[in-house]
Order: sequence, then structure tokens, then C-alpha cells
Amino acid sequence: MHHVLQDDIVILSAARTPIGRFAGSLSAFDAVDLGSLAIDAAITRSAVDAAAVDTVNMGIVVSAGLGLAPTKAAALGAGVPATAHVRSVESVCGSAMDAIGLAVESLVVGTATVAVAGGMESRTNGPYLVGPKFRRNSGDYRRGERLRVKRAGAYRFQMSENPQEQLEGTGLVDPTTYDGLFWPAEKKFMRQYALDFAAAQGITVEEVNTYAAESHRKAREATEKGLFGEEIVAAGGVEADELVAEERLQRELAENPDDLASLYNSSAPADAGAAVVLTTGERATELGLTPMARVLGYARVDGVPSEYLSAPVEAAELLSGKLESAGKPADFTIAEANEAFGIQLPLFHRAFKGMDINVHGGAIALGHPLGAAGARILTTLLYAMRRHDRRRGFATICYGGGGGYAMAVERLG
Repeated sequence: MHHVLQDDIVILSAARTPIGRFAGSLSAFDAVDLGSLAIDAAITRSAVDAAAVDTVNMGIVVSAGLGLAPTKAAALGAGVPATAHVRSVESVCGSAMDAIGLAVESLVVGTATVAVAGGMESRTNGPYLVGPKFRRNSGDYRRGERLRVKRAGAYRFQMSENPQEQLEGTGLVDPTTYDGLFWPAEKKFMRQYALDFAAAQGITVEEVNTYAAESHRKAREATEKGLFGEEIVAAGGVEADELVAEERLQRELAENPDDLASLYNSSAPADAGAAVVLTTGERATELGLTPMARVLGYARVDGVPSEYLSAPVEAAELLSGKLESAGKPADFTIAEANEAFGIQLPLFHRAFKGMDINVHGGAIALGHPLGAAGARILTTLLYAMRRHDRRRGFATICYGGGGGYAMAVERLG
């Protein structure tokens, strides 16, 4: 699937929260809180009245426990009117970029004039899942039976009999890993697919760790210099991304020198929100606004889970080829490619020759907030293009289950 734009669709603004580690600096904020912060900041930066927003799409993967319509809750928290059309998008790690693509489509067909799109995720606050599907046979209960509970309040319950036996016969599942990283059809985690992929491609741990070291170095340097400050909106008193201490990284490297998917060389669970405001070029002119960038097009590829790590390259190459065939510019010099695993970095550097990739580090260093990741890397790309005076760039990301997304933009203003 691809869409090379003939219409002038522009990005007015972009914003993201800091990225917090699992059970770290953003633990006090759930996904809706983080989404609201990002939406509010993006609207404020766009200089568009929140009342003018008619569509909000937000990616989210782990939404259990947030109540109904989390995107609407996030939008209302940012001052968007209740009459705006809202949509929660779940395309695993590609959710936020999919949300942005859907917003572009709504602007092209005229069902919206001003759209907000992005993603939000609090992996820290994902609840545990408990239920009959996971319980084993025990003295008085059998697999597949529902727990025997009684009401303990509106939408709350407690076990009505034999709590000790029921608890012993019931399993807990963490949806941040099960819903976000596990392929039930083959009962395999994305990590195992990544390790199998590396073995098949002959990718070595030395190569991966060399690239990972650069991701950590660049992110630490950018953080120390305050380079992410432009794109970040503070969450409470948290104003910067929460990086892993260098001492911890070196200890991980020493303890697991042969691990191709360790804390040192793969992305870690994280919390964040990110959003962009889009409109048509005509509407931006009517409002007297100068956009950050124009969307040139986007592409999505889907395939088998075992090949998901190479899907971002496939999506980017598909998009570049279609842009060239349509007579559109495809001379990209900068890219943000989400680093789900360091195993991908050799692929990115071979495929995207002549481009600066993740100039300020990537998800290996910063963390991976699932449903917000696509909007986070696009936001980082937009500010990096302005900082480094680059005209055209693209963001690309893989997603579990097998697939990848790419989006190309041209800087304006």
C-alpha cells in the first residue's frame, strides 16, 4: 500500500513528551495523560484554535484499563471540542504513523480540514490480565471456567469464594509484552524472530554493538546539549528523556557480551506521547500560518512475522520508487528509522547510503513507546531537518506481526 500525494497536505507543528523508562520518570502519567500533553502542545505550537480541530487520531497498543475511547479522553483533555471525530489506532509499533496516514487521507478527501494525529503509550501503567483463559485445573476449578467473583463497586470485583485456591489456579499476563511483542499464532516473541533473523543474515554481535554504541553516544550528547528541548513538552517536572546510565550500560555489555538483543543493543519499554497538527496548504494560507513541512507520501508493507525487521527498508524503498515514478522529489538526505533492535542498524546503513540516520540517536538509547513511536520519530525528524538544514527526509518503522511503514516529508518555511 502506498500513497504519493498530489494534494498539498502540510504539517503545522509537532510535539512530544519526554520519553520515560518502564516504571521510571513518567510513572505518574497514564497513556491518556501523555496523549493530552502532546496534543495540547502541538495545537498550541500550530497557532490553530483547538475549536478548529475536527479529527484526532492517536495510536495506542496497550489500552486495557483506560476506559472507553481513550483518544477522545486525550483530545478533550487538550481542549479539543467534543464534536471532533476521534479514532484510536492499533497497528502495533506502526500505530502512530498509521494514525497520521489516516489523518492525511481525511484531509485529502475533505472529511477534515484540521487534523491532529500521533500516539500515546504508558507501558508502565499497563494492567495485568487475569481470567479463565489462563487458569490451570485445580481442586475445585477447571481450565476455561470464569473466576467466581462478586461486585466490590462500580466495575470492580473481588473473589467470592476460595480466594487462595482461585489465585493459585489463575495466571497473570502482562499485556505490554503479550499484546505488544508476542505473536500468538506461532507462540513466539518478536525478540526470538529478531535473533533468528540475525542468524539467517549473518549479522554479528560485534557489528550490532558498534552501531548501538553510536546510538547511545549520540542520544547522550543531544540530551546534554539540550537539542531535544525544542520538540519536548514537559510532563510535570520531567523535561528530558530518561536515558540509561552509562555505568548500567557497560555492566550489561560485560555481563551479556554475546547477546544480540540485550538492554545494550535493543530498545527498552518506554512511556511517551507525540502528536502533529496537519491541514491543507490552502487552509494554512487562509490562516496565515507557515507550516513546518509538506507530506510527500507514505507506504506500508505487510508480510510474515519472521521478516518484520527488514520491512522498514522495504517500505522506504517502495515509497522512494513510487515518488520517482510520479515525478516527485526523492532526494532524501536524512532519516529517522526506529531502532526496535540493533540488528536492524546494519540493514539501515546498507540501504540508506548517503543519508544521515538517527542523527541524535534512536530507540536503542531513548526507548520504545509502542503506540507513540511512529509520531515520536517523525517529530524528531522534523526538528532535526530544521536544525541541520535538510530539505527532504523520511521516517520509517517496523511493527510486530510482520510489516513496516515509511513517511516522506519536505521541509518548508
